[in-house]
Amino acid sequence: MKYLVQIHLMSALLISLLLVSGCKSTTTRTGPIAVGPGVTQSQSPSPEAKRYTYNSDIYLDVAIPVFNPGFPIDDDTGHVDYQELDELDIWPQLRRAEAKRFAVETKQALAKTKAFGSVSVVPNANTSADLYVLGTVLHSDSEFIRLEVTVVDSSGEPIDTEDFEHQVSESFFRDAVNQDKDPYEPVFVEVADYVYELLTDMSEQQKQQLKNTTLVRYAHYYAPDAFDGYLSQQLESKRGTQFYKYELNAMPAENDPMLQRIEVLRNQDMLFVDRLQDQFAVFQQTTNGPYRKWQRETLPEAVRAREARSERNTKAVIGALGFIAALALGNNSTSTSTAVAKTAGALGSAWLLKDAYQANENLRVASAVIDEMGQGLDLTLSPQVMEFNEQEVELTGTAAEQYEQWKAHLRKMYQLESSAN
Repeated sequence: MKYLVQIHLMSALLISLLLVSGCKSTTTRTGPIAVGPGVTQSQSPSPEAKRYTYNSDIYLDVAIPVFNPGFPIDDDTGHVDYQELDELDIWPQLRRAEAKRFAVETKQALAKTKAFGSVSVVPNANTSADLYVLGTVLHSDSEFIRLEVTVVDSSGEPIDTEDFEHQVSESFFRDAVNQDKDPYEPVFVEVADYVYELLTDMSEQQKQQLKNTTLVRYAHYYAPDAFDGYLSQQLESKRGTQFYKYELNAMPAENDPMLQRIEVLRNQDMLFVDRLQDQFAVFQQTTNGPYRKWQRETLPEAVRAREARSERNTKAVIGALGFIAALALGNNSTSTSTAVAKTAGALGSAWLLKDAYQANENLRVASAVIDEMGQGLDLTLSPQVMEFNEQEVELTGTAAEQYEQWKAHLRKMYQLESSAN
């Protein structure tokens, strides 16, 4: 009987070790061998070489709000849970900087498809667009990046949600060709492919309906009384997510004078958003060097941290199974108890990535830049003066604040013009 117990325990131990440690894979040549003059080598296309075919005359405008940084929230207070934030090894300033950077990189990947109209990064979703790409940073440690992306159309309905993950090879930066390249780029190409596929699944009628809905919703924002009859709104649910669905009941005539004035306002709105793209480009350029340095320096540390966690998990399984085996066999040796105690101690000591970069002298300057640029999710802009219909207004504050001030000015000008008529 004791022999059978030993066999079962050893089998369980072997299976557990296989599950914890995983297995290694090898790579083989998948294409034909080709040699000699005139032969071209077959290679996988790089992201830059990828081609997209979009056979339509309807181009949807896309808004990409700054990503949600994915901070844990305390259920009781509704604020950031900083204790859990620390346990998750998240550097807040870095994650906020990434939230802006990842939105810009998603824009760049989408623009390469040449299948959309304007593709703009915006402070939040309170803007006019046909499609919205809402991103959340689930994980980022220079080795792994994991994003959640939800695509919402102008009717307010979420089209789909998908998670994306990419692992950076530890040897990525050992190749001099990659020194200035973004190791996370493949994940943003995947996001762009995903949004592109959702677009190509739409019929021409669906796309035109979205553009009409976008225009009427924008008109309703400035003149709710005049355009109230064209829209209906109701609370709906899809896959457990509630949202406000806007249905287009009818479309105003193209020569509607109020709609024509709204079009003028919308062009001014888009002018501000276009200028904002330059500010996001400056932010991206300013943080490129420090952020890339952070990735180069911490990538090996991230790999070591992951391997250390994996080793601790393996030791925990071995220790636990050894302890169970000792109990089953009636073995109360002090050596087994000592091994279990050491395993418990190993689980209690965490190897945090943040400790690695805080101790890295090469990251002091880069960390200072990231600290400054990641103070908030919004961009800090210099005051600027904008003009519409010979009326000037000075905009101050963050990007979101200036945008709201500009929209308030446009609404005021619209109301003045409407009352005059």
